[in-house]
Amino acid sequence: MSNNVKLSSRQRDFLSHLLDLCREAEAPVRYTDVARALDVSPVTAYEMLRLLEDKGLVRSETVRPQGHRGRSVVVFSPTEKATALLAELTGDILSEREWEEAKAGVLETLERGKGTDYQDLVSELLLRIPEHKSPLLFAADVVTVIILVFYELRDRAAAKKILSTLRLLGPPGWAALYSLAGFSLALSLVEKANRRATSLLLSYSQQFREHLDNLTGDDKARLSDFVYEVLRAVGL
Repeated sequence: MSNNVKLSSRQRDFLSHLLDLCREAEAPVRYTDVARALDVSPVTAYEMLRLLEDKGLVRSETVRPQGHRGRSVVVFSPTEKATALLAELTGDILSEREWEEAKAGVLETLERGKGTDYQDLVSELLLRIPEHKSPLLFAADVVTVIILVFYELRDRAAAKKILSTLRLLGPPGWAALYSLAGFSLALSLVEKANRRATSLLLSYSQQFREHLDNLTGDDKARLSDFVYEVLRAVGL
């Protein structure tokens, strides 16, 4: 059974990237493709894929190039067991339509609330965060609350310092998302911060980090883009 397989976060990352690459190509891929996607050496990618193959999560096959010219190459793809395991680790997988609807709901509410402190939205998000089965929706609501608490404190010196640090990281890529998780702790120390929000954010912080670790490559990109849209919507 797939739930008997134990994976490190690095192994999960390799497996999720392999799954994303194979879905995009609609075919097995070479280990060099995985190496480029993860910015690791080809040797590292090959050894990790072989390790995952030993666990029954990856299959390999030797194929001849089109036209049968040149040397045969080894290609890799995830097994059904891998797909089931990733589904267990990441929870319910959202369809593109479900994600777009959820994202649009938050962004439209932000647009309607311009000129306010967004407290109604913060309260709504805090109530629904623990109910999410989807790690992507959980993470999206958590980062939205963090950003809105920053927004409420935007004119205070401590919040300005945190925001300037966040901007130094550039566009909201993966490093910025993990920094937001850490900044939720910093917010709890800022005077005048929303105490209910910061307290609940702290209680969600470990689960938030775990969800970030387990998101697929596609969902990581969706979340990064979403953070940018929320920051732009509130003018931070």
